[in-house]
Amino acid sequence: MLDFLFTAVDDRVIDFETLKLHEKPNQYLVLPEGNFSAEPHQLSPVLSISATELQKQFSNIAQSQKKVEVLRTSDDGLQVDYVQRTPFMGYPDTITVRFYPQGEDTSTLAIYSRSHYGYSDLGANKKRITLWLDNLKASIKDPKKH
Repeated sequence: MLDFLFTAVDDRVIDFETLKLHEKPNQYLVLPEGNFSAEPHQLSPVLSISATELQKQFSNIAQSQKKVEVLRTSDDGLQVDYVQRTPFMGYPDTITVRFYPQGEDTSTLAIYSRSHYGYSDLGANKKRITLWLDNLKASIKDPKKH
């Protein structure tokens, strides 16, 4: 509704290995086990699916949500930035996802979801990522779902 007032303000490319979280609680980070600077809120699942297929499945889930659009995709296709706007005011939240191959048919991912306006998000970023991961796991168990 008021989307035009609030632009997506975080246009930097996220490097998950060196990412540092800010002091505000309006963010949520999911990381696989490994050498990362930031402490994640949640560890990523390791999934029995190739990184390319994981990217496709995740993209289907993300883009099926209301008010989600792709901002950018890396040249290798393994990192995608999305923006999702809040229902009434249209505040932009940016969601960056990186897909990591763990072998031929195994992969994992890193997700950084953050709000750009306000101090607290009242748990919105955690709820979003929890929902998307739950949908992802369900779609992998039931491949006909997506």
